[in-house]
Amino acid sequence: MHRIGIITNSRKPNANQVREELLEWLRKRNVEVFDSIETPLEKTVPHADLFVCLGGDGTILHLAGRMIDRQVPVLGVNLGGLGFLTEVRSEELYEELKLIFAGEIDVEERMLLSARVWSFGEGKKRSEQRFQALNDIVINREGLTRYMTIKIDVGGECATRFFGDGVICATPTGSTAYSLSAGGPIVHPSLDSIVITPICPHASALRPLVVPGRESIRIQIKCAGNQEKALLTADGQMDAQIDEQSTVEVTRSENRFKLVKSSKRTYFGTLREKFDFPA
Repeated sequence: MHRIGIITNSRKPNANQVREELLEWLRKRNVEVFDSIETPLEKTVPHADLFVCLGGDGTILHLAGRMIDRQVPVLGVNLGGLGFLTEVRSEELYEELKLIFAGEIDVEERMLLSARVWSFGEGKKRSEQRFQALNDIVINREGLTRYMTIKIDVGGECATRFFGDGVICATPTGSTAYSLSAGGPIVHPSLDSIVITPICPHASALRPLVVPGRESIRIQIKCAGNQEKALLTADGQMDAQIDEQSTVEVTRSENRFKLVKSSKRTYFGTLREKFDFPA
């Protein structure tokens, strides 16, 4: 690893101190460093062989949405918060980096979601937007919008249509995030699947669906009022307004997110720690 990008959430406690110490440690070892504080992220992403994210899971999600054409390992350092993706603690950082430099790197490839939003008007396509997400693609009512009718097709067949506040399409990685809070299942990150979780559905029998990752999911909405709209968000980082003239397609991305695993923690150990699962 000769070129390392450092992504820092300066709002986290001690983030700047950890960053300064890391910069000094890397430069003493003649590592070329791309620092997001000094260099725009758009110029950092194309060059780094490894990213070190100092912050929380949101810092990694911010990076993931901007790595559409890059698949390089990412080491997350937890400086506070839940820390599902940022497994390494700051006091463990240099021990982990020494293992990485020695070639003892454990990289886990995680599924990413791709979302395309088509907007139509007068029978013609007005625009197309693309998003990438590590955790989830969420469609939610916006502002004072009342309930929506949400139609979901899976693999070209209508899976369900319901009244509600929205829907979450989550990766296995994202199954422990917003989807879980909305009643979705926990899915092991090695599985190739997409979780479809309704948000506050007006049908008590409606439950989350887990579908194969190869399936294409198409979503259309109809709001209670003609001028009302909904909001699509990708990992809570980027968004787009959608309305009745929009079609959203969610698929498994061709890209994978490469997450460097901690040498001290396991997936189920993290679940027990974060959710207080009995052991």
